Amino acid sequence: MPTTHEHIAKAQAFERVLTVFDDQNPDHWDWIVTVAFYAALHWVDSYLASHGHHPQNHRVRNHLIAMLPIRGDYSELYVLSRQARYGAGHLERDEALRARDHLLPQIRQWIHGQIGWTP
Repeated sequence: MPTTHEHIAKAQAFERVLTVFDDQNPDHWDWIVTVAFYAALHWVDSYLASHGHHPQNHRVRNHLIAMLPIRGDYSELYVLSRQARYGAGHLERDEALRARDHLLPQIRQWIHGQIGWTP
């Protein structure tokens, strides 16, 4: 099972990847959302690992975070990422920017506070 620090490293790697996308390019918007979601997933898993939980799927992870204050942000990002991955057409630029610039940072900030980690 990955450790808290391994999940943090993976989340940071996904966040570095986010910097290569052009947020003016509609072909990148779905990817921005998808990568932001996977960064958030690893931030969440870092928190869960610090509490001895290692979810093997989205259903279990969603159940484990159901009472956490980041649940709404994570759920919104999850839905957007599913639309980006499985829906026809593109997400809008404002959705990609919200995922990258609002939802992901909210999740990261809360996790940082909970696990006592600072960048």
